[in-house]
Amino acid sequence: MKNKSILLVLILIMSFALVSCEEPVVQKETEIAVENEEPVAGGTINVSSVEPGSLNPLLNKSKSYNEISKLIFQSLVEYDKNLKIIPVLAQNWNFEDGSNKCVIRLKDNVLWSDGESFTADDVKFSLDTIKASEDSIYKSNLEHIYSYKVKDALTIEITFDQPFATAIDMLSFPVIPRHIYKNNQDAVPVGTGMFKVSQYNKLKSLELIYNDKWIGIEKPYVEKINIVFINDVDAFSIAFQSKELDLLNTTSYDWEKYSEMKDVNAFKYSIMYYDFIGLNYNKTIFQDKAVRKAMIQGINRKSIVDKYLLGNATVADVPINPNSWLKDTDAEKYGYSRSEAQNLLKTAGFTDSNSDGILERKVEESIQELRFTLITNDENEFRRKAAEEIKKNLEEVGFGVEIKSMEFDGVRAAIDSGEFDAVLTGYNLANTQDLSFAFHSTQIESGSNFMSYSNTEIDVLLQQAYTAMDDNRRKEIYKNLQKSFREEVPCISLFFRDAALVVRDKIQGEIKPDSVNPYRSIHQWFIPESKR
Repeated sequence: MKNKSILLVLILIMSFALVSCEEPVVQKETEIAVENEEPVAGGTINVSSVEPGSLNPLLNKSKSYNEISKLIFQSLVEYDKNLKIIPVLAQNWNFEDGSNKCVIRLKDNVLWSDGESFTADDVKFSLDTIKASEDSIYKSNLEHIYSYKVKDALTIEITFDQPFATAIDMLSFPVIPRHIYKNNQDAVPVGTGMFKVSQYNKLKSLELIYNDKWIGIEKPYVEKINIVFINDVDAFSIAFQSKELDLLNTTSYDWEKYSEMKDVNAFKYSIMYYDFIGLNYNKTIFQDKAVRKAMIQGINRKSIVDKYLLGNATVADVPINPNSWLKDTDAEKYGYSRSEAQNLLKTAGFTDSNSDGILERKVEESIQELRFTLITNDENEFRRKAAEEIKKNLEEVGFGVEIKSMEFDGVRAAIDSGEFDAVLTGYNLANTQDLSFAFHSTQIESGSNFMSYSNTEIDVLLQQAYTAMDDNRRKEIYKNLQKSFREEVPCISLFFRDAALVVRDKIQGEIKPDSVNPYRSIHQWFIPESKR
């Protein structure tokens, strides 16, 4: 029932600058009375999804459905909000000392939503399904799995091709029931998650209700989730604004536009998308770390975030997400300092001897200029604007920067061929947080280390991080790795993007989305009777 007590709150009203040169309006404070209501069961939440080609989560390729499917299906293990692996359907696991063989014991009280028991046969069937698929999004999870076999109803043994730190991470795929999917791989979902399917209208909607077989302790307050299928992703926003939907999970940086709607709140969270400037180490000037340090200090990264991403990103010196359990709290070192950047270049021997505004130095018998071309994709408005700001910042320090915008395929071709100086781009980094693909010298030939970066110390640390089976040891190695990144500046780190769960105020409670699962705290959400 409702708690009739009145809570005084401060509402901060802020107008965001729509033009980069404008100053934001000063914040005003207004006192209003808000009714504080106790959580109560009931109500329906309307959300959207692209209807997937398959409702089977192992064969699905829709991002929006993948997020929804976390309400229905569970994995042996999953990442928590800090990207650390925690058990879900697995009770525990054990590697024999120095072995690549892992014995996984399953929880013994788990039921599928139809009442059938969850067993190791379901895990094996799920692995078989991924293995048989040509293009499952979980295909890479099996790359290092050599073999697997059921030992008994609650035990499965998995042998990896080598011992490595993120072996258990590979088991973070949804587990599906063999008895449902063995005859129909596109069957209506049956899972072990918090919710179960109560109704499916092909091409229209999927309705979820509480799964009374779920082994979780806290029963959700929300009675029903109605998933509306909208095949045009751009139409999600229109449906939300017309009140057909109650929430919108958006990676668009301009979600503040929804703040004009009085009944909406936005819950921001950091995602794994990392923006940076990749440098071609075959270009001599980038081989001098004084130049790289001058670049990272000469670019006003926070200003770029504030102007062109409306503040919705976190400046970072290293490619480790700010919320990660592996993030070194001392990892941020470089602020914006034009004078410090200029001093670094002066100490490195750069001067403007011909007064053209571009610094140069004599190396042996040749003149080395701080001049390069920065490429980026022209269909990305943010990148075009950010590139111009970077150019302006660096030219104030003494660089000569030419911007070259091209179609994405052109950028990709330039990277693949090595025909570039520097590129403004980004990575959607994996939750495993292994950075070897981009910075280990052995990956130069494959092309994933497209910068041709090579550093023996960082190679060693990356290898140690990859093989560290102990969490404490791994954390210590990542601390050293980040220290080396700060010192060497292999690329010009910019920031990690933010996303937001935009929610109508009918939904209340502890709304805490994260990069892995925007619905992680849904069991704590509720809809007051007055909002239904």
